[in-house]
Amino acid sequence: MRKLLLAGTALAFVGPAFAADMSTPSRAVMPIKAPLVAPLHFSWTGCYIGGQAGAGWGHKDISEPTEQLFQFFSPPGSPVAVDQNVGFIGGGQIGCDYQFAANWVVGARGDFSWAHIDGQASDPFFTGKNGGPITLTAKTDALASATGRLGYAWDRAMLYGIGGVAWAHDKYGIQNLPFWGAGTSANFCGPSLPASVPCNPTGTETRLGWTVGVGVEWAFADSWSVLFEFNHYDFGTRSVTVTDPNGFSLGGVVSLSGPVDVKQRIDAVKIGINYRLGMGGRY
Repeated sequence: MRKLLLAGTALAFVGPAFAADMSTPSRAVMPIKAPLVAPLHFSWTGCYIGGQAGAGWGHKDISEPTEQLFQFFSPPGSPVAVDQNVGFIGGGQIGCDYQFAANWVVGARGDFSWAHIDGQASDPFFTGKNGGPITLTAKTDALASATGRLGYAWDRAMLYGIGGVAWAHDKYGIQNLPFWGAGTSANFCGPSLPASVPCNPTGTETRLGWTVGVGVEWAFADSWSVLFEFNHYDFGTRSVTVTDPNGFSLGGVVSLSGPVDVKQRIDAVKIGINYRLGMGGRY
């Protein structure tokens, strides 16, 4: 009887506590989500150095200013067209870009290329020494430019346009002229006066013009990108002096010089690779 009383008393104290514990639902452990991380995008901001290679072709209109005596290879207002064949160009570039407003890129670049763009044409107007043709030659052996560019980027790809100033180094020659030399009556060439000696004046110049172009560039790694670009160069019309050092004179050998007017245009396609120098990366 006493044992039953003690058991009942213990149950009276433990029961409510146990019931209260059973009536409280257990707390589930909620998973903790990791914070969202924004995707990384390539940044075009920074400077770069690189190399390029491609092909160029051009066109020159070569004419002779009106002389007081007579024309040597072209009538006034009738230029001789010299089409320059497709030739190799190759060199390097250096520049800097700045990306703004998420997708826009503005930059500046300088480049230099060695070139082998040449051509020749026969004079359609006059006959040369001993009845042979008069031949005009033109060669561009260097191109350079200082340009700005504006592009629109889709992460690692960018479409852009460029424009600025350009330079070209050119060489000219006229072969098999019967006479040469502006403003003089002693136009023969040679150490004496043989009828078979032609005049072959040559000249060279560095000329200033402008260039525009379009291109696409792709960053295939954080520090490396490749580009494909088309450029148009226009150098207008300039006067160039060409000289034959073997002019004949009763007093001895003299140089015979005269001006020619040259209108020049060049087009080029290039593929290049750039290495970005420490700046830029991802954002």
